[in-house]
Amino acid sequence: MHVFISHSRINSNAAFRLCDELRKRNVETWLDVRDLAPGAEWDQSVVAAIQSAAGFVFLIGPPGPGDRWQTFEWQQIVDHEYYLDPSKPLIPVLIGDPEIPGFLKTRQSLVLGDTPASCVDVADQIVSALRNPAVSVDKKKLELGREARRRALDSFREYAQVLGEEDVKRAGIRAVE
Repeated sequence: MHVFISHSRINSNAAFRLCDELRKRNVETWLDVRDLAPGAEWDQSVVAAIQSAAGFVFLIGPPGPGDRWQTFEWQQIVDHEYYLDPSKPLIPVLIGDPEIPGFLKTRQSLVLGDTPASCVDVADQIVSALRNPAVSVDKKKLELGREARRRALDSFREYAQVLGEEDVKRAGIRAVE
């Protein structure tokens, strides 16, 4: 099992430094630019790495244009609804003052500074969160997110039922005509 490291190309150096620190602590990491097999399809390899990951570290920032590759990674995590599982470590690591994506707002963020000592400190905090994922979860926000999802699904089901009933009515009118 490994920890998937999600990063934008602009923060690749920070990703390498953090991976090195985590590996010193016996944490196996998966970083696309380091672990992608030569000739492998990037998207398929990333999906497989995400699906087999024991946890996730998200390097977010510095603020700027979005990275389509990181967006792809985040979409996979959202599609699999890992953000709703408090036992799955999802650890946002902020560089600068970026906007935290909605699916990570239920998690406690770490801040990575410019110094080597900051990287060491963040790596220690990540190891702690990997050992005990509950420390990184804001339980109130997680429950609010789950409730919002339930309401949205209920609303969607009601809407689908209304559409189905309207289709039956239209089919009945056509049959009479």
